[in-house]
Parts: sequence; structure tokens; C-alpha cells
Amino acid sequence: MADPISHVNVLAVDGQLIVTWRGGGPEVSVFLSDSPDDAGTDVRAPDAPGRTTLRREAHPQYVHLFSPDDGFVVAAPRRIELDGPDNFRDIGGYPTADGSWTRWGRVFRSDGLHGLTDTDHGVLERLGITTVFDLRSDGEVEHAPDRLPAHVDHVHMPMSSDVAQQRSMLERIVDGDLTKFDEDDMAEGYLRMLEGFPDYIARMVTAVAEGETVLFHCTAGKDRTGITAMTMLGLAGVAEPYILDDYEISAQYRAQSSQGTTRFADQIREAGYDPDDFHAMWGSPRPAMRKTLDGLRTKWGDHAAYVRSIGVADDVAGRARVALRRED
Repeated sequence: MADPISHVNVLAVDGQLIVTWRGGGPEVSVFLSDSPDDAGTDVRAPDAPGRTTLRREAHPQYVHLFSPDDGFVVAAPRRIELDGPDNFRDIGGYPTADGSWTRWGRVFRSDGLHGLTDTDHGVLERLGITTVFDLRSDGEVEHAPDRLPAHVDHVHMPMSSDVAQQRSMLERIVDGDLTKFDEDDMAEGYLRMLEGFPDYIARMVTAVAEGETVLFHCTAGKDRTGITAMTMLGLAGVAEPYILDDYEISAQYRAQSSQGTTRFADQIREAGYDPDDFHAMWGSPRPAMRKTLDGLRTKWGDHAAYVRSIGVADDVAGRARVALRRED
């Protein structure tokens, strides 16, 4: 018997989806579908063991790998390329500690949505997103309001925090109140978010439990959005290395929008400080999230206990966990 299919990766390159995997043996079939739950009938054999190349079409596209011994494994490009946002991602497909996976096409995360185009609106509609949770401050929303399709419910929940807002951080630097900002400082800020905005996080967990297809975002899509994604993935039981991966990869996608970061670094330099002393502020360094997870365990024990502490009833948390996971 062949090893189960694992380590599936879908890379979108120049009009193609390059799909690679391990295991599954010689009898793997490849289905391409616009649904994460239905493989459909578009089936073909792999190009080679553990690899195939498919034509890339409009979002969404899901690859269903079928093994006679183990059934289906679903994968997709993690980042959804849009005209506006750079850091728009699906949190599906992450392995859980008990051998399951998070569901594709249920929960999305992003940076700012003010630049969405009409074409992007079509993608959101095809993804089935019903509710957008906007975690930005009042000022951020006023400066760059979300541009959403008419059918999407926009919920503004300002998860304001110094760690997430460069302007307030810059003011503290110029005033001399802040002389460095490293991974420890970032983790402390993240833990303050978990403590300071329980109602917002509980509302998002409840929306997932009620079967909504949700998108949450802030400006950069890495801090407030990263903490929310960590909570969702933790509740689903995702293994910790993958929670860290999901957080860290924002730096790769945000590199495409580095103009704001460069300007901020210049402002710090003009204030007489070395931008390197504040490097964690505009990145998504893996140690910051690792320290945050350590702090969560110290204070609450685990993700389920944290969610319980913010007022989410056990049955609601249970439904959210089911909605977040692929249960075979």
C-alpha cells in the first residue's frame, strides 16, 4: 500500500497551476473543480509521479487528488491574486495535529480592500464571501474605505492597536517614548489584542460557526489579521508550525507593496533613529508569533480555552471547529 497523499503544493505560474505532492502511489487521479467540496468530472492522470501541470483559469480553482486507498485531498493556490490586495489568502489546506485539514473556501484573510476592482468583485462573488470584517481604525477606514460588492455584509470592528498602526508608533518614536521595537514587543502587542478585543474575535468565531464564508482584514493583513487567523487556525487544531507559516508568509506578499514601509523607515531615520531597531514593526517575523503562542498557552492554556474565556459557548466553538475543518 502506498503512503497517503501529503505535502501537496499548488503554485500558480504564468497561466498554469503546477501541482506537486508526495505519496498516493501510481493510481492517483487529478480532478480540477471550482468547488472545494465537489471534485466534479474534470479528471486526468498526473503528468509524472507526484506532479502535474494544469491550465490556470479564473478563481477559484481547486485541485482534488484522489487515491483509491485514502480518498480525496484538496488543494489550491494559497494566495488569490487580485488587482487590488496583495495579501489576500485562503486559510484552508493546513494540516491539523490529529490528521485532518482546514477547509478551503470558508475563511479568507487580506490586507486593505479599498483597491478592489470590478474584476476583483467577480472573484469575491465566486468565492461566496458573505461577510467582511474590517479590523481597521476609524481613521484608516475614513482614509481608504473598503470597496465591496453590494451583496457583501461589511462589519467594521476597529481592533486598534499601536503595534498595528505605524502612525501612532511613529509619534511615539519622534517623542522619544519608543526607542526600539523587536519580536518581544510585537508579541506583547498581539497578546494585548487578544485581551483587548474579545467581543470582536468572538463575533468572527460565531460567524464561522453559523456557516458564513468570511473574510477578515486590516491594512497590511499581518497584525490584526494575523492574530485573528491564528485564533481560527488554533481553534481548528492546526499544528503549530503551520500557524507560524501562515503568519510569516505575509512578509513575502507584502514585499510587493513596500512603498509605505520604505517611507516609514525614512521617517524614522529623519527622527534620528536607526530603522533596524524597529525592523519587527513592518515584518511578520516567525519568533513574534511563536512568542505569542507561548504567551497564549501561559495565560489561557490552549486555543479552545481562550475562545471559551471570551464568551464563546462550547457548542458554538464546536460548530466553528467543524466548519473550519475537513471532516471525512
